[in-house]
Amino acid sequence: MKYKNSLTKILYITTIFITSIFFSFSSLAAGGGGDDKKKVTVKSSEYYKAVKLIKEKSYDAAIQNLLKAEKNNKTDADIYNYLGFSYRKTGNLEKASQYYNKALEISPKHKGALEYQGEMFLTQGNLKKAQENLKKLQKICFLGCEEEKMLKESIMKYNKGQKSSY
Repeated sequence: MKYKNSLTKILYITTIFITSIFFSFSSLAAGGGGDDKKKVTVKSSEYYKAVKLIKEKSYDAAIQNLLKAEKNNKTDADIYNYLGFSYRKTGNLEKASQYYNKALEISPKHKGALEYQGEMFLTQGNLKKAQENLKKLQKICFLGCEEEKMLKESIMKYNKGQKSSY
């Protein structure tokens, strides 16, 4: 393509650049907490029921729905992340740890799993591991993200002897 002048060329290149940035960020925002390599999967009705139950703090019922959802989809990191979250909220940190690890095996840059696992590490008194997760989130979220902000806040509270609200 020939350009009549350098201003037209600069405008063309700038438009392409801005458009590519816009589409990059909108695809990351739609990732459900995972990384950009994650396959988009169709979620089951059990999964959506579980998310609703989690919002209602009905963690045992959420676990039952997530286990049903997992039977049909063993590669969805979101299911394992929410299983880890629900087990952590019921106090079963051993199970929570297993499910966070599974979520991160499937999707190593899963922001939700890194944040929630970091919260679990704080509950266990393992500040060093929580800080490692925060560093991972800072690399993934180079412009910042909610998960990074939440874990950073929890670490600051932990250092002041306060309990996290997450």
